[in-house]
Amino acid sequence: MKRILFITLISLLVVSFNVSAGETVAPAPKVEIQSTSNVLHGFVCDKLTQETLAGAVITANGQKIYSDLDGNFELSNLCGEKCQIKVSSISYVDQTIEIDTRSTKQIQVKLQQR
Repeated sequence: MKRILFITLISLLVVSFNVSAGETVAPAPKVEIQSTSNVLHGFVCDKLTQETLAGAVITANGQKIYSDLDGNFELSNLCGEKCQIKVSSISYVDQTIEIDTRSTKQIQVKLQQR
């Protein structure tokens, strides 16, 4: 009799563990964060020849990036309404541009040789 009671108890425990393991927990809701940061696309070239300037240094808001082989660059996370961008390249005069980040999304920078 004790044996049957013990087996029944063990069976109920196993069944209860299986039932609780089979319960699905609702997944956490996915949160999508929309970035409110501005992205600025730009192009750096020589003022006279219109040749693209690869490797030009663009700095803004503590960020420092370089233009690609085609002279293109992209600055993200620009905060504030106005932002100063400094563009420099070897043997060219540095240029500082102040832009309105709310309305300006693309700029073309033409650097003059020294």
